[in-house]
Amino acid sequence: MKELERSLLGTILKAEINDGSNALLTEAREAGISSEFFLAYDTRAMWDAMCELDSKGVVLDTVSLFTHLQKGDNELKPNEVWSINDDGLSELHYSNLVTEMVEGYRTSRLSRLSLTIKDALSEGKESEEILTTVQSHCDSISSLAPSQDTLESIVDETYKDVTSKVNYCKYLKTGIQSIDDVLYRNGYGPGQLCVLASRPGCGKTAYALNFLRNTCMNNNAALLFNLEMGASQIMKRIFSIHSNLNMRRFEDGLAPEHRVQALKDTTKIVKGWKCHIRDRVYKLDHILATARGMHRKHSLNGIIIDYCQLIKPMSQNISREQQVAEISREMKLLAKDLDVPVILLAQVNRESEKDDRSPIMSDLRESGALEQDADSIIFLWQTLSEKEEQADFVRWTLAKQREGIGYSQGRINFYKATQRMEDFSQFI
Repeated sequence: MKELERSLLGTILKAEINDGSNALLTEAREAGISSEFFLAYDTRAMWDAMCELDSKGVVLDTVSLFTHLQKGDNELKPNEVWSINDDGLSELHYSNLVTEMVEGYRTSRLSRLSLTIKDALSEGKESEEILTTVQSHCDSISSLAPSQDTLESIVDETYKDVTSKVNYCKYLKTGIQSIDDVLYRNGYGPGQLCVLASRPGCGKTAYALNFLRNTCMNNNAALLFNLEMGASQIMKRIFSIHSNLNMRRFEDGLAPEHRVQALKDTTKIVKGWKCHIRDRVYKLDHILATARGMHRKHSLNGIIIDYCQLIKPMSQNISREQQVAEISREMKLLAKDLDVPVILLAQVNRESEKDDRSPIMSDLRESGALEQDADSIIFLWQTLSEKEEQADFVRWTLAKQREGIGYSQGRINFYKATQRMEDFSQFI
């Protein structure tokens, strides 16, 4: 392995001496090569030194590398540095060297992962927790050496996107026409982080489940993480939304026979949906691993997470604002990586309620990062008088959208007994 590491470094150094642009070093870093790939002390020290010199704009050669290493506190022998150039191959071998480095690192990671699994089993950890850990590690390993798009391919892809007929199938409609009309391309699009926020009681979960129903009814696959309710509670609401029946009537034994048959018909339809519900996944890293694993198995079209403030972050020793920022960032990266819309529900602080007004982006609880990372933000809200009167509608405000129509407002009929949402009017 050390010979391979020295060959890669020597090849990079040879090329940089000839062209003076540090191009191969840049390509290696873009291919995913990092300090962790070098197992030998001397090759890791030289890689780190080459990266540091490159960041300072220094053209790499043996002299600059040796001089830089001599300044540091390391135990490298001079001949190990001076001879690195002799270990280099021609640039024709560069791609193969990178491939071998990545393959070697993957193999090493998998070997360590097998030990991790053994240790976890001996400690008596639950299989679900072990599988999530394995999934997370596998995602990290499989993402090594990402392909880099050239400028030419980016230009061609953008031109095709602008001039060709839009594939609206990739954009998931909410089922509420007034909202679909103002969303870019009439729905939540691939790679988007879409935030839906409100105060408690204004229909966050109802909106998410109405969206879920509409998505599945259009033969799309969706994954719902609900951190607040159990799967049975969620399914009761889905039954109510789809059948427009109040589930309490059935639980109280007051539903007439023809309603029972309607409910049976609903269950048959729902069983045919490509719908996946997870109600026992709370940690951010577990959510990310589960989402990626489910996407590989089922080719998801959309992911819903209810809701942001209940997610347990990966980093514990930081402020709550930083934790929510971490969650927001990872959700955006998840949407981009899987190329599907991620609908993230969130809570709004009390300020808008006190002022009896529509929420604004700064009202998002605990973090301004959601404002920055989100591609769209929709608020659901009611005035104080509407809440007191138990109005059968909620207002919506589209506060942000990276593409398409900007600020918009409207209303939705919201029948709390069945959790169903329907169009009211587009503007107020």
